[in-house]
Amino acid sequence: MKQMFKKCYIIFNIIFITNLILGCNQSTEPGKITENTMYVYSNSGKTFYLIDYKTYEVVKEIQLQISYTVSFDGMRISTNRDYLFFGAQGTFPDPPSGFAIYNIKKNKLENLFFTKLNYGIGYFISAENKSEPALIYVHFRDFGTYSIDLFEQKIKELISDEHNFNLDKRIYNSPDGKWTVVKKNREAVGYTELEFYTLSSGLRDMQFVLNKANADSLRIYDWAFSKNNKLFITYLPGPSRGAQGCIGSYDLETKKLYRSSLKFPWSLSGYYLGYSANRNEIYAIGSYGKFYVMDAETYLIKDTIDLSVKGEQSPILISPDDNFAFVAYPNSNSIFVIDLNSRKVIKTISVKEPYNMIIP
Repeated sequence: MKQMFKKCYIIFNIIFITNLILGCNQSTEPGKITENTMYVYSNSGKTFYLIDYKTYEVVKEIQLQISYTVSFDGMRISTNRDYLFFGAQGTFPDPPSGFAIYNIKKNKLENLFFTKLNYGIGYFISAENKSEPALIYVHFRDFGTYSIDLFEQKIKELISDEHNFNLDKRIYNSPDGKWTVVKKNREAVGYTELEFYTLSSGLRDMQFVLNKANADSLRIYDWAFSKNNKLFITYLPGPSRGAQGCIGSYDLETKKLYRSSLKFPWSLSGYYLGYSANRNEIYAIGSYGKFYVMDAETYLIKDTIDLSVKGEQSPILISPDDNFAFVAYPNSNSIFVIDLNSRKVIKTISVKEPYNMIIP
């Protein structure tokens, strides 16, 4: 049986690579480009979009056509911001998990790499390592946390064998390049820990843990780093999923939690956060389509913008000039452009099931 699986696995990869070499990726308008690049992906499917984030024009619709037996899930950007990485999944029995590599400059899908880990696509992120620009961290619930080099097409290291079906582990990098943060949702007992590692340590040099062993009784949903060593968080108090949404912050020097008195209505998918240092504002969005603008010092709501939509929402993306916020609702096939000066929705961009948005 193992020999048969090995032969089938090899044939499976040969088919994918052959299709890749034949150049199956397409775009509807291959000649068009923009300097104001935003990439939008649904987190599933084989289509993503190049959008001009200043004119709100859909510049290209790009097809990731390799094989009908391959599905994609999740989009990230490389350390040098010149490649997009997509999670890939085969439909073979015990399907291999892997990654597709899209060259932004050449507008071309260049490579498809499958690991020998056959239990679903894990959450992954660029390691932000300048010496290894295609190095990613990925966590598989059934195996552990790995570093993988997508250019070399090999697993570099098993970083941690901690895994459990009830442990949802996700990895993030702080915007200032200081921290790699591991968010550990312990689903069975309903709380979240945040582990902080120095970014250059390869997830080896852990400095501290927030809400360790549920010391603060939090189920953390999202966070945003401020300019003054503060971590804003949205959370549920305790293990209950039906509670109101809350907002607070951790002081990263003292490790103390501040709980504001502000409460949001319960939201099926929790509340995502955004932050503008220039405006000294924080933003929150939930599944009821209310975009909240808050003062980052007082936590008081300054404005509420009604998007007139309901359903699962995307994380908030702030434009580089801090003048606009983008929020996607995949079930409504819409990206809402919010002018942070006028406090109005000024444009709705229609694309199929948008979710993951990246401005390189």
